[in-house]
Amino acid sequence: MDQLMGLRAKFSTLFSSVQSLFGSEEQFSSMVDRIFGGIERMKQVAQKVNERMTNPDETNFVAVCIPEFLSMYETERLIQHLAKMNIEIANIVINQVLFPSDECRLCKARSKMQSKYLRQIVELYEDFHIVVVPLEEEEVRGIELLQRFSKNLLTKKPLPVKQ
Repeated sequence: MDQLMGLRAKFSTLFSSVQSLFGSEEQFSSMVDRIFGGIERMKQVAQKVNERMTNPDETNFVAVCIPEFLSMYETERLIQHLAKMNIEIANIVINQVLFPSDECRLCKARSKMQSKYLRQIVELYEDFHIVVVPLEEEEVRGIELLQRFSKNLLTKKPLPVKQ
């Protein structure tokens, strides 16, 4: 934003040669003032947003992932990026975790694959608050299912890690 504001001074001679295309000098000056006034207002809003985002009393991100490679990779990128920006993140929700029974071979195989990533999440983010949410039988829509889902967020579950 500061660079954009600096452009006004750098291009003042260019502005004066272009002004004839926009009518009188007053009209052109008024238009330039409105443009740069808008940029200045955007800068002030951006600064306020940045202050709120970096204040841990006002903002805390919660990463949500599933126990698979790409999701974990993107979660790690998010956490690193937020840390560079001094934005608090201390919570991770791991969604769609399988807690299989012995009857389902596919579920057991998938759970074994998930276990690898669950172990990695626990190792990488030992200082984070980690919440495990089981895979639902249906898409979470409507008040009843949202209430059940929210209970899952508040209920501590052990990680179903297989060796």
